This record gives sequence, C-alpha cells and structure tokens, in this order.
Amino acid sequence: MKSLTRPLLILACGVSLPALAFAEDAVDYKNATLTGDWGGARDRLAEAGVGIEAAYKFDVMGNAAGGIKEGVSALDNLDVIFNFNGEKLLGSHGTTALVHLLNNNGGKPDAHLAGSAQGIDNIEVPEAAAKLYQAWIQQNFLEDKFSVLAGLYDLNSEFYVNEPSGIFLHSTYGIGTEISQSGQNGPSIFPFTSPGIRVKMQPTKNSYVQAVMLDGVPGDPGHLRGTHIALHSGDGALVVAEAGYTSGSKVAVGAWYYTEKFPDQIDVDSFGNPVQKRSDGTYLIGDTKLYREQGSDASQGLAAFARIGFAEGDVNPCDYAWSAGLVYTGLIPDRDEGQLGLGINGAHNSGKFRQATIAGGTPVDNAETAIELTYSDTITPWLAVQPDIQYIMNPGTDPALDNALVFGARFTLTF
Repeated sequence: MKSLTRPLLILACGVSLPALAFAEDAVDYKNATLTGDWGGARDRLAEAGVGIEAAYKFDVMGNAAGGIKEGVSALDNLDVIFNFNGEKLLGSHGTTALVHLLNNNGGKPDAHLAGSAQGIDNIEVPEAAAKLYQAWIQQNFLEDKFSVLAGLYDLNSEFYVNEPSGIFLHSTYGIGTEISQSGQNGPSIFPFTSPGIRVKMQPTKNSYVQAVMLDGVPGDPGHLRGTHIALHSGDGALVVAEAGYTSGSKVAVGAWYYTEKFPDQIDVDSFGNPVQKRSDGTYLIGDTKLYREQGSDASQGLAAFARIGFAEGDVNPCDYAWSAGLVYTGLIPDRDEGQLGLGINGAHNSGKFRQATIAGGTPVDNAETAIELTYSDTITPWLAVQPDIQYIMNPGTDPALDNALVFGARFTLTF
C-alpha cells in the first residue's frame, strides 16, 4: 500500500465488540459449555450470586485479491466474564456487577492485508494484550424502571446496538465508523474502554431513554497494551444519549459530543494554528422481523436492520457511515440456530479530510463500500463455526488499491 489513509490506531478504534450482558437466566453449564459445571461448582456459585462465562474466538482471514497484498492471517479473542448478583450475595436488591477480562493475540488481516478503512474483523487489535476490559456496578430503582451504572464500561454494550447485525464479522456492524473513528483514541469501545456513569430509564414497557458520560480518552494512546485508566484534565468527556422504542421491532436515535474541542483539519487562525472545533454526531438505527416461520419460536425467520450515522466533518475523517442487512435464522431444516446473513455498509470521507490528504500528498477517494455474506451455526452446544466472505470496494479509499476479496472463518468455543 502506497499510503495508509488512517493511522493504525484509528483503524483499531473502528473495531467494536458488544459486551456480554449480565446473565439473568440460569446457564446450563453442564450441556452448553465445553468445561461443564465443574462438578456442580458453577451451579453452586450461580446460586450464590456469581456467574462465570468464558468464550474463545479463533479467526482465520485470507485476502485472496486486491487490497494491500494477498495472504492469510489468524487471530483470537478470549472473554472471561464474572457476573455478580448483589441480592444473592449481600441482600442488596437491584444491585448487579460485572468484571470482564479480555485477551487478544494474532495477526492483523485488515491492517496488513485488506487495507480497509473500517476493519474487516471485529476482534483485530493494534497490539496483542491481556487486560481488564470492563468493571462496573449497577443499581436498579423503581421496580427496575430506572438504573445507574458506574465503572469501566463498553459504550457499545448498550448504545448503537442492533441485535440482527451482531452476526457479522465486519467491524462497522458493531458501532458506526463515524463515531468509532472519533476522538483521540476512539470512544470507549473494543479494545479500549474508559470509566463513566450511565443512567437509563424505561418510561413504558417498550421504550427507553439512556445517557452516559465517559472519559474522553479511553486507555493511553501512547501505550496500547494492558489496562490504563488515567483521568487527565485535557481529556474532557464523551457524552452519548439514546432513546428508543422496542416491541418486536426496534427504532432508536442517538446523539454524541466531546466536551473538549479538536483541531480543524484545514482551517487555521491568524497565527497559523488549527482552529479548535467541537466533535459531535447523531445516528439512527432500526431493525424488524420481516417474516416468522409458522410453528417456530420468535427467533426463527427473516430479520432486517439499517443504520446511519453522521459526524462533524471539520474534525473527523468520516462524516457519515451506514449499513443494512438481512439475517435469516433457521433457514436450513433441523438447524434452528443457524444464521445466514447478508450485509452491506459504507463510510464516506469528509471534505476536509480529503483536502488534508491532498495537501499531504496522499489523496484519497470519497468512500469505501463493503459487502459481507456469512453463515454461523453450532456444531455442538459449545462450538460454533462461521464461514465468511467479504468484498471491499475501494479499500482504505486509497486510489492505488484494487478491490479486496476476503475469505474467512470464525470458530467460537464456550467454556
């Protein structure tokens, strides 16, 4: 590749991984996990208020044509999550807590092979590392209609989430590229999180309003390994608010902004210094069930989703991004958990970003578009296999790169 249109760190911020939520229902450890119930120990711990979940993902991704170069890369991701029920442990009604440990290793199929501006694999990271990823406590009030959460928190665990889009490997189906590439080190998402406070209210059974304030610089941009929690005066805060309606279908609208300002990509003041401007944006997401199979549970059938987000183009490289897709669950007879997904997405470079790259001698094109076809199914209750094909048009928006054809597979073990 003649020029990297995004620094590797910004590329990594495009990767998102929705966190595993607190498991309210009992887990069938004996049959659904590889390591079982540990002679009944896991069931006893769960009864006492401590749930333990672990999942290991191993991906093999190959770039068959175009992009930076052809080749194959392997990478992995390990999540170990401890859920705590405060009522069972301490008699504290409505209190829950979570500790989430994360470890990533392996190659960089996007940064080294495909050259996408958005990321082709949602577990790719800039540096292999083990870390404390999340650690928070939540208190519910008013019969669980209002809650407050505080601690180290993944924004994408509750914000900018469509359930059907979670099947895809491409990074932008987790959270939109326009927000993932904002800020000094991205927002508080995979693989860098920051502490914050989230409040959520459910005025009715099918509606919600939530807002969060997070440290504006998750982790330490100068040290990509391990967990770094440092609240500096110049970090500012990232504030995100979202309101939605869910009743079989979901529609939600969100808005975000950083309290600190950022340098304009082109404009300068009378002294030649970049003009400081606000970084903010909005997004709209929705999903619905288009078809339900007769005689099946609610999950069987065809679902659709669509998302679009906008960001301030003066300071952000991407001024809008979008994605849409179809997911059919249970398409193959007797494979009720199998999911077939077809998705398309795009990210558009802001006008000032394009001007800046021209001034720097590495001009970029307007936009990148990607199509993904994937199928995920369980081989055993604790092993899922997911072959995947992606076609990246205009990768990295670099005019020197041909369209990339990516083949891959994910193997997921639940321990």
